[in-house]
Amino acid sequence: MSQDIFTLFGGMTTENLMEIISESMDDFLYVFDIQNNKIEISQSAVNRFKISSRFLNNALNDVMPAVYEEDREMLMRHLSDVAAGKEKFHNLHYRWLDKEGRPVWINCRGVVVDDDKGNPVYLIGCLNETGNQRRADNVTGLLSGSEFYEYLRSQKDTISAGFLMHIGIDDFWRINSSCGSDYGDYILKNVADCMKECISDRQRLYHLVEDQYLIADLQDHNMEDAAALRKKICRKINEFIVSEQYKSIFTVSVGAIDARFALEGYEECRKKFEFSLKCAKKMGKNSFYSFQQEDYNVFLRKEKIIAALRRSIAERYEGFDVYYQPIMECVSETMVGAEALMRFTMNTEEGMEVISPMEFIPLLEETGLIIPAGRFILKEAAKMCCEILQFIPDFQMNINVSYVQITQGSVEDDIIEVIKKYALDPASICIEMTESGFIDMTIPFIRFRHKLESNRIHFVIDDFGTGYSNLHCISDMNPDYIKIDRDFTAKAMDGQRDYELFKNIITMIHSVNARICVEGIEQREWCQKMKKMGADLLQGYFYGKPCKKSDFITNYVRGN
Repeated sequence: MSQDIFTLFGGMTTENLMEIISESMDDFLYVFDIQNNKIEISQSAVNRFKISSRFLNNALNDVMPAVYEEDREMLMRHLSDVAAGKEKFHNLHYRWLDKEGRPVWINCRGVVVDDDKGNPVYLIGCLNETGNQRRADNVTGLLSGSEFYEYLRSQKDTISAGFLMHIGIDDFWRINSSCGSDYGDYILKNVADCMKECISDRQRLYHLVEDQYLIADLQDHNMEDAAALRKKICRKINEFIVSEQYKSIFTVSVGAIDARFALEGYEECRKKFEFSLKCAKKMGKNSFYSFQQEDYNVFLRKEKIIAALRRSIAERYEGFDVYYQPIMECVSETMVGAEALMRFTMNTEEGMEVISPMEFIPLLEETGLIIPAGRFILKEAAKMCCEILQFIPDFQMNINVSYVQITQGSVEDDIIEVIKKYALDPASICIEMTESGFIDMTIPFIRFRHKLESNRIHFVIDDFGTGYSNLHCISDMNPDYIKIDRDFTAKAMDGQRDYELFKNIITMIHSVNARICVEGIEQREWCQKMKKMGADLLQGYFYGKPCKKSDFITNYVRGN
């Protein structure tokens, strides 16, 4: 029954033969007819890269658009040497462009086939992606995430039940730092072994990245089963830690999603199980989190707002605005200043949406975007102050600064720069520390505070009575004045106990030569009570809500 293999393939075209072989490999086969300048390449390459057809009749011209621009000269030079008979082997590392135009590193190899006279006729070989993820991990002995993807693709029946568990070793970097990378690899393998002992034959375990794994269960199981499996795994890992005589103590966090999310496509599925693990770690580590759509919607909204903030800053702060709220002298009830407040409007598919400062300011701080955004607000507020001083000579502008701007930026230099730019008296600018900033006597803050004092720029502790704004701030930071939080004000106006406490706080603040501004004034009666208690400045809706620059100038400046 033996048959010569060449006889078997003899009647096949190159096209048929290439497709048969291509189905059995990841590489992309090609045959380059050097003399006629034609190329035949695997259909899988056409699907992957920026080439129009598997048959290219003007090879060099048709291939070059698929080659990364910086690499084209090198490729042309080498192919010229091949055509001239100077090179008998082709082995280059360079970049092709995928369908989206992104560069992909490849290794293109081939052998030159000569005719009877020794002239090069064909270049036959293959391309393979050198940046491809490994299919398996030799440390843990597990298949990789790319194989998990293939496993999902191979499912012939619709996934109707089960779960996907994303497992991460908490603070794995500590193990590598304290015990070395070899012991870290040892931990990775043994954690994998612990999980192998806990899963059933129909559950699959994969190694995704260094300290993360995934268990796929496409059977008739639910989140309760996933939670039970997680406990079983944790017990097994604890047994291993004890057997190692506590050389390294660690925990794992687990995020689980319903396996049916795989029906949405691998990418959406991956986003959800990665989100779930992040949530588990945020719970304090050594935790289990079961995916909740409501939490994910909140996360997606945050990402949407962050993306909008980035775009706005890149587009010269389109969408950002500064609103101003008047600050009144308590006894005369005349306006002596204003607070500049950041506002943001997001452009959505449904139209323009005004985003609450309580929602977008923490995101600015979290991403560091508060530094450029804060610089924009600072400039606008200083410019506004310069304009108002023409009408109200002793006017002061209050500008909020985040602790992030102090530690990660050079906001004190920005403040001094705008004061010089608009020729302002430094005393006309008051810098408020926002409640979300952690006020403490760190080196960056001491440097910041010293710069303000040496340049006669007023410093204000905002939202006193909440968060970290407590009594030590007054003695340590020597503020020019303190702003009482609006919620504290409302309580004092509603109960005798809080009223007496409020009155004593005002006395205490005055005893250290600091002034006090009371926020949240909403009624005439409250204003009268503040006068009796000896408050210095008042701010609140009773005197005016935050408004746009044009409205503020019309209502409070020119009519003052």
